[in-house]
Formats: sequence, C-alpha cells, structure tokens
Amino acid sequence: MTDNHNQPDDWGSAQVGQHFQPRALHITKENKIIYLTVVWMLGVTVLFSMAGIIGLSFLAREVPQALIALGSVAVGALGSLFTHSK
Repeated sequence: MTDNHNQPDDWGSAQVGQHFQPRALHITKENKIIYLTVVWMLGVTVLFSMAGIIGLSFLAREVPQALIALGSVAVGALGSLFTHSK
C-alpha cells in the first residue's frame, strides 16, 4: 500500500502561501469559431429582446418579465466575454 498524500494531483497542488497559476489555454481555430458563434448568438438575443420590448411598448401591451430577464442575461454574458482578461 502506497502513501499518495504527498503526490500532487493532476490539476496541481500548492503549498501554503503559494498562488494558483491557471494553465494557459491553447487558442485554436475551433475555439475562435465557438467564441464568435457565442458572441453572435448572444448579440442576436439582445437585439431580438430589445425589439420585442420596444414593439410591445408601442402596442401598449405588457412586457413579460422573462423577456427583460433574457435580454439582461445576454447583455451580462456579452459583457463578461468582452472584459475577460488574459
């Protein structure tokens, strides 16, 4: 029976006082395509939700809270994608 308490895990281990350093992501063509697809879909979601809110307002109808929440979440997700630092 071996003692595995002193062996580092696959994700790394840190001693007291050390800071965790995340591994750098390898940017590939597939990653860029996925990133751009997510940005476009979130942008379309924001535009459609804004159009729906404005359209319903002009028709003097009640705007569903879900539509407002959907647009707000999409704006927040876009903001987090654009402000992500390396």
